[in-house]
Amino acid sequence: MTRPRRGTVRALVALLVLAVLLVGADRVAAWFAGNAAAEALETGGEGVSGADVDVHGFPFLTQLAAGSLDDVTGTMAAGTFGGYELSDVRFAASGLEPRSPFHAATAQADGVLAHESVRRAVADQVGADVDVSAADGDTGALAVAFPATVLGATVDVGATVVPGVADDTTVTLEVESVVVAGARLSLDDLPGGLGDRLRQVDVPLDLPEGVALRSVAVEPDGLRVGLAARDVDLESLAAEG
Repeated sequence: MTRPRRGTVRALVALLVLAVLLVGADRVAAWFAGNAAAEALETGGEGVSGADVDVHGFPFLTQLAAGSLDDVTGTMAAGTFGGYELSDVRFAASGLEPRSPFHAATAQADGVLAHESVRRAVADQVGADVDVSAADGDTGALAVAFPATVLGATVDVGATVVPGVADDTTVTLEVESVVVAGARLSLDDLPGGLGDRLRQVDVPLDLPEGVALRSVAVEPDGLRVGLAARDVDLESLAAEG
Protein backbone atom coordinates (compact mmCIF):
# COMPACT_ATOMS: atom_id res chain seq x y z
CA MET A 1 0.00 0.00 0.00
CA THR A 2 2.85 2.37 0.72
CA ARG A 3 4.62 1.97 -2.63
CA PRO A 4 1.79 3.41 -4.77
CA ARG A 5 1.48 6.29 -2.37
CA ARG A 6 5.20 6.98 -2.53
CA GLY A 7 5.07 6.77 -6.29
CA THR A 8 2.17 9.20 -6.38
CA VAL A 9 3.99 11.63 -4.11
CA ARG A 10 7.13 11.43 -6.22
CA ALA A 11 5.12 12.06 -9.35
CA LEU A 12 3.44 15.06 -7.77
CA VAL A 13 6.78 16.42 -6.58
CA ALA A 14 8.23 15.95 -10.06
CA LEU A 15 5.28 17.79 -11.60
CA LEU A 16 5.62 20.63 -9.10
CA VAL A 17 9.34 20.92 -9.78
CA LEU A 18 8.68 20.92 -13.53
CA ALA A 19 5.98 23.60 -13.10
CA VAL A 20 8.34 25.76 -11.05
CA LEU A 21 11.06 25.38 -13.66
CA LEU A 22 8.64 26.27 -16.46
CA VAL A 23 7.35 29.33 -14.60
CA GLY A 24 10.90 30.36 -13.77
CA ALA A 25 12.00 29.96 -17.38
CA ASP A 26 8.97 31.95 -18.55
CA ARG A 27 9.69 34.80 -16.10
CA VAL A 28 13.37 34.83 -17.04
CA ALA A 29 12.42 35.09 -20.69
CA ALA A 30 10.05 37.97 -19.88
CA TRP A 31 12.83 39.70 -17.91
CA PHE A 32 15.25 39.39 -20.82
CA ALA A 33 12.58 40.74 -23.19
CA GLY A 34 12.01 43.74 -20.92
CA ASN A 35 15.73 44.46 -20.75
CA ALA A 36 16.04 44.19 -24.53
CA ALA A 37 13.14 46.59 -25.00
CA ALA A 38 14.71 49.09 -22.58
CA GLU A 39 18.01 48.92 -24.45
CA ALA A 40 16.19 49.41 -27.76
CA LEU A 41 14.48 52.52 -26.37
CA GLU A 42 17.75 54.04 -25.21
CA THR A 43 19.66 53.28 -28.41
CA GLY A 44 16.88 54.04 -30.91
CA GLY A 45 14.94 56.73 -29.09
CA GLU A 46 15.58 60.47 -29.14
CA GLY A 47 17.21 61.61 -25.89
CA VAL A 48 16.00 58.55 -23.98
CA SER A 49 17.72 57.77 -20.68
CA GLY A 50 16.96 55.64 -17.65
CA ALA A 51 14.57 53.32 -19.48
CA ASP A 52 13.04 50.36 -17.66
CA VAL A 53 10.47 47.97 -19.19
CA ASP A 54 8.40 45.23 -17.54
CA VAL A 55 6.51 42.55 -19.45
CA HIS A 56 3.54 41.27 -17.49
CA GLY A 57 1.13 38.40 -17.98
CA PHE A 58 1.66 34.66 -17.90
CA PRO A 59 2.68 32.76 -19.83
CA PHE A 60 4.98 35.17 -21.62
CA LEU A 61 6.30 32.61 -24.11
CA THR A 62 2.78 31.93 -25.36
CA GLN A 63 2.23 35.65 -25.92
CA LEU A 64 5.58 35.86 -27.69
CA ALA A 65 4.67 33.00 -29.98
CA ALA A 66 1.35 34.69 -30.76
CA GLY A 67 3.16 37.92 -31.62
CA SER A 68 1.23 40.13 -29.18
CA LEU A 69 2.09 41.09 -25.60
CA ASP A 70 -0.93 41.73 -23.39
CA ASP A 71 0.53 44.12 -20.82
CA VAL A 72 3.81 46.05 -20.98
CA THR A 73 4.71 48.93 -18.66
CA GLY A 74 7.78 51.05 -18.27
CA THR A 75 9.43 54.24 -17.16
CA MET A 76 12.03 56.63 -18.55
CA ALA A 77 14.00 59.27 -16.70
CA ALA A 78 13.81 61.40 -19.83
CA GLY A 79 12.89 61.05 -23.47
CA THR A 80 11.24 62.60 -26.48
CA PHE A 81 7.65 61.60 -27.14
CA GLY A 82 6.08 62.89 -30.31
CA GLY A 83 8.75 65.58 -30.59
CA TYR A 84 8.42 66.92 -27.01
CA GLU A 85 11.06 66.49 -24.34
CA LEU A 86 9.54 64.91 -21.26
CA SER A 87 10.98 63.82 -17.93
CA ASP A 88 9.75 61.24 -15.41
CA VAL A 89 7.92 59.36 -18.13
CA ARG A 90 5.58 56.45 -17.37
CA PHE A 91 3.96 54.36 -20.08
CA ALA A 92 1.83 51.28 -20.62
CA ALA A 93 0.90 49.39 -23.77
CA SER A 94 -1.32 46.46 -24.69
CA GLY A 95 -1.52 44.42 -27.84
CA LEU A 96 2.16 45.19 -28.41
CA GLU A 97 4.01 43.46 -31.23
CA PRO A 98 7.42 42.41 -29.81
CA ARG A 99 9.40 43.49 -32.82
CA SER A 100 10.26 46.70 -34.66
CA PRO A 101 8.41 49.06 -35.08
CA PHE A 102 6.62 47.84 -31.88
CA HIS A 103 3.06 48.45 -33.00
CA ALA A 104 0.63 48.81 -30.08
CA ALA A 105 -3.13 48.42 -30.14
CA THR A 106 -3.42 50.87 -27.24
CA ALA A 107 -0.92 52.88 -25.24
CA GLN A 108 -0.91 55.47 -22.48
CA ALA A 109 1.91 57.69 -21.33
CA ASP A 110 2.46 60.62 -19.05
CA GLY A 111 5.48 62.79 -18.39
CA VAL A 112 6.53 66.23 -17.24
CA LEU A 113 6.71 68.93 -19.92
CA ALA A 114 9.21 71.49 -18.66
CA HIS A 115 8.07 75.03 -17.84
CA GLU A 116 10.40 76.27 -20.60
CA SER A 117 8.16 74.70 -23.26
CA VAL A 118 5.12 76.39 -21.72
CA ARG A 119 7.01 79.68 -21.37
CA ARG A 120 7.82 79.80 -25.08
CA ALA A 121 4.22 79.17 -26.08
CA VAL A 122 2.85 81.80 -23.69
CA ALA A 123 5.48 84.35 -24.75
CA ASP A 124 4.46 83.93 -28.38
CA GLN A 125 0.82 84.58 -27.51
CA VAL A 126 1.19 87.57 -25.17
CA GLY A 127 4.05 89.11 -27.14
CA ALA A 128 6.47 89.53 -24.24
CA ASP A 129 9.21 87.70 -22.38
CA VAL A 130 7.51 85.50 -19.77
CA ASP A 131 8.44 83.70 -16.56
CA VAL A 132 6.44 80.55 -15.75
CA SER A 133 6.54 78.55 -12.53
CA ALA A 134 4.28 76.58 -10.23
CA ALA A 135 2.13 78.90 -8.12
CA ASP A 136 2.85 79.06 -4.39
CA GLY A 137 1.03 76.44 -2.36
CA ASP A 138 -0.67 73.28 -3.52
CA THR A 139 -3.07 75.10 -5.82
CA GLY A 140 -2.70 73.21 -9.09
CA ALA A 141 -2.04 76.55 -10.80
CA LEU A 142 0.81 78.27 -12.62
CA ALA A 143 2.27 81.68 -11.91
CA VAL A 144 2.95 83.71 -15.06
CA ALA A 145 4.83 87.03 -14.93
CA PHE A 146 5.79 89.40 -17.74
CA PRO A 147 6.23 93.13 -18.49
CA ALA A 148 3.53 94.89 -20.48
CA THR A 149 3.14 98.36 -21.93
CA VAL A 150 -0.03 100.03 -20.65
CA LEU A 151 -0.82 103.61 -21.70
CA GLY A 152 2.80 104.16 -22.68
CA ALA A 153 4.26 102.86 -19.41
CA THR A 154 5.89 99.47 -18.77
CA VAL A 155 4.35 97.65 -15.81
CA ASP A 156 4.85 94.22 -14.26
CA VAL A 157 1.96 91.85 -14.81
CA GLY A 158 1.42 88.68 -12.82
CA ALA A 159 -1.29 86.13 -13.47
CA THR A 160 -2.42 82.94 -11.80
CA VAL A 161 -3.56 80.45 -14.41
CA VAL A 162 -5.08 76.98 -14.24
CA PRO A 163 -4.17 74.49 -16.98
CA GLY A 164 -6.76 72.29 -18.64
CA VAL A 165 -7.44 70.28 -21.79
CA ALA A 166 -9.36 72.01 -24.58
CA ASP A 167 -9.28 69.20 -27.12
CA ASP A 168 -7.07 66.30 -28.13
CA THR A 169 -4.08 68.53 -28.88
CA THR A 170 -4.32 71.75 -26.85
CA VAL A 171 -3.45 72.74 -23.28
CA THR A 172 -5.43 75.76 -22.15
CA LEU A 173 -4.30 78.21 -19.49
CA GLU A 174 -7.32 79.89 -17.94
CA VAL A 175 -6.55 83.05 -16.01
CA GLU A 176 -7.92 83.13 -12.45
CA SER A 177 -6.43 86.41 -11.22
CA VAL A 178 -4.24 89.26 -12.46
CA VAL A 179 -1.97 91.68 -10.59
CA VAL A 180 -0.75 94.79 -12.43
CA ALA A 181 1.92 96.93 -10.76
CA GLY A 182 0.95 95.38 -7.42
CA ALA A 183 -2.82 95.98 -7.78
CA ARG A 184 -5.27 93.11 -8.28
CA LEU A 185 -7.56 93.78 -11.24
CA SER A 186 -10.22 91.89 -13.17
CA LEU A 187 -9.55 91.05 -16.79
CA ASP A 188 -12.29 93.44 -17.88
CA ASP A 189 -10.50 96.33 -16.14
CA LEU A 190 -7.17 95.81 -17.91
CA PRO A 191 -6.44 98.56 -20.46
CA GLY A 192 -4.98 98.32 -23.92
CA GLY A 193 -6.64 95.03 -24.84
CA LEU A 194 -4.44 93.22 -22.33
CA GLY A 195 -7.46 91.45 -20.83
CA ASP A 196 -8.42 89.92 -24.15
CA ARG A 197 -4.89 88.60 -24.65
CA LEU A 198 -4.86 87.03 -21.19
CA ARG A 199 -8.39 85.68 -20.96
CA GLN A 200 -7.30 82.28 -22.20
CA VAL A 201 -3.89 81.22 -23.47
CA ASP A 202 -3.69 78.12 -25.66
CA VAL A 203 -0.62 75.92 -25.81
CA PRO A 204 -1.10 73.69 -28.87
CA LEU A 205 0.84 70.43 -28.97
CA ASP A 206 1.81 69.12 -32.39
CA LEU A 207 1.06 65.49 -31.56
CA PRO A 208 1.56 62.66 -34.05
CA GLU A 209 -1.40 60.95 -35.68
CA GLY A 210 -3.15 58.58 -33.30
CA VAL A 211 -1.97 60.35 -30.14
CA ALA A 212 -4.37 62.45 -28.06
CA LEU A 213 -3.96 64.70 -25.04
CA ARG A 214 -6.03 63.42 -22.12
CA SER A 215 -4.93 65.26 -18.95
CA VAL A 216 -2.69 67.99 -17.60
CA ALA A 217 -1.59 68.79 -14.05
CA VAL A 218 0.88 71.20 -12.45
CA GLU A 219 4.06 69.81 -10.91
CA PRO A 220 7.07 71.72 -9.49
CA ASP A 221 9.16 71.16 -12.64
CA GLY A 222 6.46 71.61 -15.26
CA LEU A 223 3.16 70.29 -16.52
CA ARG A 224 2.48 66.57 -16.32
CA VAL A 225 0.66 65.73 -19.52
CA GLY A 226 -1.22 62.49 -20.04
CA LEU A 227 -1.41 61.04 -23.55
CA ALA A 228 -3.38 58.16 -25.04
CA ALA A 229 -2.87 56.42 -28.37
CA ARG A 230 -4.41 53.72 -30.53
CA ASP A 231 -2.80 51.73 -33.34
CA VAL A 232 0.58 53.44 -33.14
CA ASP A 233 4.18 52.44 -33.70
CA LEU A 234 5.96 53.20 -30.46
CA GLU A 235 9.38 53.16 -32.08
CA SER A 236 8.49 56.03 -34.40
CA LEU A 237 7.05 58.07 -31.52
CA ALA A 238 10.16 57.65 -29.38
CA ALA A 239 12.46 58.50 -32.29
CA GLU A 240 10.56 61.54 -33.59
CA GLY A 241 12.31 64.81 -32.82
